[in-house]
Amino acid sequence: MLNLLELQQLIAVSELGSFSKAAERFFVSTPTITRSMRHVEAAFGATLFNRDKNKVTLNETGRLAVERARRVLQEADAAVAQVQAFDRSLRTISVVSCAPAPLWDLVPRITRLYPGLSTNTRVADLPATEQALRTNACDIAVLPYWPEDQGLRVRHLMDEQLFVCVKRDHALAGRTSVTLDNLNGFNFLLGSDLGFWSDLCRNRLTASKLLVQSDDFALAEVIRQSSLPCFTTDVAVRMRYRNIGNSRVSIPIEDPEVNVSFYLVAHDSPKIAKLFG
Repeated sequence: MLNLLELQQLIAVSELGSFSKAAERFFVSTPTITRSMRHVEAAFGATLFNRDKNKVTLNETGRLAVERARRVLQEADAAVAQVQAFDRSLRTISVVSCAPAPLWDLVPRITRLYPGLSTNTRVADLPATEQALRTNACDIAVLPYWPEDQGLRVRHLMDEQLFVCVKRDHALAGRTSVTLDNLNGFNFLLGSDLGFWSDLCRNRLTASKLLVQSDDFALAEVIRQSSLPCFTTDVAVRMRYRNIGNSRVSIPIEDPEVNVSFYLVAHDSPKIAKLFG
C-alpha cells in the first residue's frame, strides 16, 4: 500500500527529474528514493519512469500517477484541516457580532459559564453576521433585532445609544442632543471594525468625510490631538472604553436607528444552552 511520503517523493522526482535530487530534498540517500519508487511502481502495478543513464523522466502512465498523487495529497491536507477545525469547534465558542460593544460583556460571561472553553470572536457588518448565523459559521450571533425565525434561540443582550464626541469649543458643544441630519457635513474620525455602525455612518452622513483609523491606540491619540468630532456610545462611556482625555463632551444622537437593542441569537444546541438559561 502506498503512503503519503512516497507520493510526495514521487512528485519530487517528477519536479526535479532525478532520484538523487529528490533524495536531497528529503534528506535521505539516493538508494532510499530508488526503493521508494520501486515500491510505488509495484503498488500501481505499472512502470512509471523512463530510466536513462543520467536522467529519470516520467512516462505517460507516470504523469497520470503524479496527477493523482497531487490530488490525494490535497485531499489528505483538507481532511487534516477539517478534523482540526472540528476539534477546535468542540473546545471553542465562536461569536460573530454586528457591533463591538456587545462583546465587551458577552466574552467575560462566556468565560465564567464555560471555563474549559476558549472564545473566538469577530465583528462583522450586518449581512456577514446574518450569513454566519445562517450557515452555522458561528455558535452565536449578535444582531440588532429580534429575528422572526422560530427555530432560533434568542434573548435580549443589551441596549446601546450612539453619541457624537466634540471638543468643548465646537459649534455643537452646547447642544443637549443632535440628529444625524445635524451632523451631516461635518468630517469625523472613525474606528474600523465597528460592524453595522460603520455602514450606518456612511449611509446617513453622505456629505461627511470619515477618516478611518484601523489601530485603536492610534485612533485615541489622533482624537486627543485633533479637533475633528468622533463617535462614542453610552456603553463605551460607562465602561471607560478608549481614553481620549477630558477636552471633549459627548452628546446623545436622537435618531431611532442609533438607539439599538442587541440580541443574542443561536441555533438550538446544548453547547450554548447556559447562555440562554
